[in-house]
Amino acid sequence: MTVTVLQAGSWGTTLATILARDGGKDVVLWARDPAQAKEISARRENRKYLAGIRVPDRVEVTADLDRALASDDLIVAAPSRGVRALRDRVSPLLRKGHRVLSATKGLAEDGRRMSQIWAEALLPDRVAVLSGPNISREIAAGLPAPTVIASVDPATARHFQALVGTPMFRVYTNADVVGVELCGALKNIVALGAGAVDGMGYGENAKAGFVTRGLAEIARYGFAEGANPLTVAGLAGFGDLIATCTSKFSRNRMVGEMLAKGVPVSEIAERLGGQVAEGMSTAEATYGAARKRGVVMPITEQTHLVLSEGKPIREAMRDLMEREQGEEVAGPLAEISHLLATFAAAQREGAATGSKRT
Repeated sequence: MTVTVLQAGSWGTTLATILARDGGKDVVLWARDPAQAKEISARRENRKYLAGIRVPDRVEVTADLDRALASDDLIVAAPSRGVRALRDRVSPLLRKGHRVLSATKGLAEDGRRMSQIWAEALLPDRVAVLSGPNISREIAAGLPAPTVIASVDPATARHFQALVGTPMFRVYTNADVVGVELCGALKNIVALGAGAVDGMGYGENAKAGFVTRGLAEIARYGFAEGANPLTVAGLAGFGDLIATCTSKFSRNRMVGEMLAKGVPVSEIAERLGGQVAEGMSTAEATYGAARKRGVVMPITEQTHLVLSEGKPIREAMRDLMEREQGEEVAGPLAEISHLLATFAAAQREGAATGSKRT
């Protein structure tokens, strides 16, 4: 089976590597830049985005889009800001047999999810999304990790589950496309603030509190969009949030730490060396969309003020701490609490009947 990965950043290269090395697939890795494609192919290493990880011989690296689209299964790992242009470029070449798995964790400028953009080129039941606690360098190194694939069509989700899963990359399916995508995008905003907490030396209590309230904010926005509460409490929500807010490899966490240490927003891109921290653009998209929907998102609002209006980050943190104190478990969180209690009861019943699924 041949699968194509678009494009050759750190996450795309990671997915191509594990599918070939651990999954036994023939993979085509598409790079926008012909020079990059030639270098990766010759060196068997993506020195710019994933240095030190060998790209298997079973990965064919190309800048030829026609060649890349010869596969029926397409995995898209492009930055969110470039997905619409990539979709427009790919659309004339798509066939009815194509399926797209979006591995992009971000939102378009207008707040739309990546699956909505791809569904304009393919039927929605031919599109799936991948998200979860997936730090690319760890996965590329062969360390164990879980992930979630969601689609409106269960058969499409199961198809990609079988395609992407390896002995060290455990794949769960989920019908909640909205929740899986929004959790994957919005956790990057929270990770910016978590990095800022680290950079300012505010301690573990502050960071734990910030991340937890960030989860509540993700829940509020997700529920407004129709997400399932259990998704927020699962791998795509809580799991990914913890990984992104704590990992030393998390670009979004690193950006927050840089901001706390006085690095100007204008210098962040250069400091990242061509890599993308999705939380920066996602914060702007989410801030605008939340205002239109009337969703209260104080962390996102303060992030917007820091990134776009030059508000000092310590002042933003102080304003978050000085917000009116209220009840913790209310609104969407109360619904999560109820559903988790129901889920726990069902698990106990399953254990009593001998079910061992995890």
